[in-house]
Amino acid sequence: MTTNEPGREVGHLADRYWEFLVEREPLLRVRQGLPVDTLPGASLAEAEERERFAAGVLSRVRALDDTELSGADADTAAVLVALAEQELRAHRWYWLTPAATPYRLFPLSLYVDAVLRPFRFAERADSERYVELVRELARVVGSIGDKVVGQASRGFRVPAPALAGVRATVEGLRSSAVRRVTVADDRLGGLGPAERGRLRDGVRRLVESELAPSFDRLLGCVDDPAYPGEAPQDVGWARYEGGEEAYRDFVRTHTGGDTEPERLHELGLDQCRELAERMREVRAALGFHGPEAEFHERLRTEPRLYARTPEEVEARFRGHLDRLAPLLPRWFATLPAAPYGLARLDPALEPGMTFGYYEAPTAAGAVGRYRYNGSDLDRRSLIGSASLIYHELAPGHHFHLARQAENASLPRLRREAADFGAFNEGWAEYAAGLGWEMGLYEDPWDAYGRLAQERFTAQRLVVDTGLNLGTMDLAQARDFMRANSTEEDGQIASDLLRYSTDLPGQALSYRAGYLEFVRLRAEAEAGRGVGFDVRAFHEAVLGGGALPFSALRRRVVRELDDRR
Repeated sequence: MTTNEPGREVGHLADRYWEFLVEREPLLRVRQGLPVDTLPGASLAEAEERERFAAGVLSRVRALDDTELSGADADTAAVLVALAEQELRAHRWYWLTPAATPYRLFPLSLYVDAVLRPFRFAERADSERYVELVRELARVVGSIGDKVVGQASRGFRVPAPALAGVRATVEGLRSSAVRRVTVADDRLGGLGPAERGRLRDGVRRLVESELAPSFDRLLGCVDDPAYPGEAPQDVGWARYEGGEEAYRDFVRTHTGGDTEPERLHELGLDQCRELAERMREVRAALGFHGPEAEFHERLRTEPRLYARTPEEVEARFRGHLDRLAPLLPRWFATLPAAPYGLARLDPALEPGMTFGYYEAPTAAGAVGRYRYNGSDLDRRSLIGSASLIYHELAPGHHFHLARQAENASLPRLRREAADFGAFNEGWAEYAAGLGWEMGLYEDPWDAYGRLAQERFTAQRLVVDTGLNLGTMDLAQARDFMRANSTEEDGQIASDLLRYSTDLPGQALSYRAGYLEFVRLRAEAEAGRGVGFDVRAFHEAVLGGGALPFSALRRRVVRELDDRR
């Protein structure tokens, strides 16, 4: 190859990867303003197709002479390798990855929110496309049911303690989907009366004959007496044949590194001890010198920490964002062009989700939003509301994801589809931690909430690894989490099932990723001394979008050296 050929090959592969994904992933198409005609299912055939493509890309990247790649080309090659390896792991552990647990099911709600609800009708062809999308949604639900049946025949069942949450989620999604796919008159301005009637009748027939029955069949899969009767009573991936090996791969994917789960467990214990001491100091500043458990009992009856309505929750978040806004230019050279805001989570999803999620801007909706959980407010403390919103919106997820999407110098794959959990969540936790430097945690209640949030993510290193390696049972994990969080018992129960029955290893990405960013900044500060510029550091981190940590380290050194 000539000097320029490796870089051209990397660019070509990135374009191919992007085209492959954008053909198959509806949320990517929505963000691009492209029409959506199909929805991704949970079938083995689809997983095999993705694995074959990723293996081909990986083979071609590894055939390149990486000494001839530099700068952005080397970054893109690292992204291609990491994305392909994630896809290969997903296929390898297809039968050991759940399909019908609360967090695995919530894309169904996203498809309704992002694809079906914004759908607009100008001509008859639009009606036909919409009806086919409702049929696609039914097919996707059916493919989830097929996978549940296939997993049960191979000895993988959702553990008994999680089945009530599975049922509640499926029932809630069924009710929500059946109601929300119906098209209101205010969206049918381009259609005549006859076509409106045909559309309504077509959707109604599909709901009755395919969509509702697909949910009923999925519910029946876990309601069949044989399913709960043979479901494991204990949780954690070590309980399944091949489960421990699968879990170690899940950890590699979610942390972006090779640190063994046992070491992460020990790090979590150390972090919890350190943070407990800092929390004791804040309690003393609040005039409380008794046991932590007594203080936390007081928190449960502290009026200022609870909202009465979802609107009050939203107002609390807005107040924190208003304090942040004037400070941002001192820490960031470039701010996202897209604005950010708040909206409530789909109530059908709230029972199965502890908090909410960040919703990136799209072509149809140019605002990045945090969709918050507005349920069970009498049991949902807001002591961590400042830390939470700085993580979810500014300067957290929104600053990373919106800036990445707006960076025209990156290949579209890296702008829109590079998804590295430890970078995403690690940056958001690091960004929330900037509130200490920015003076946003001067109120001791907010300070305590931030420290509690840090210890909450640190204890995840302990309980996620302990549950899934089989060294802790639910009772032990619950006791540890009670001692190292301010969460109510209901939220603790929901979270422990998330770690051990739904998204194994994913919760590690928060603290493990945070520690990587802290380490990266410490190295940059030590190397540049008084010449260190925090705005330049943040630009080096965010200016290249999400990267595997090994590639991010190289980029930060390169960018800061160039500036110097």
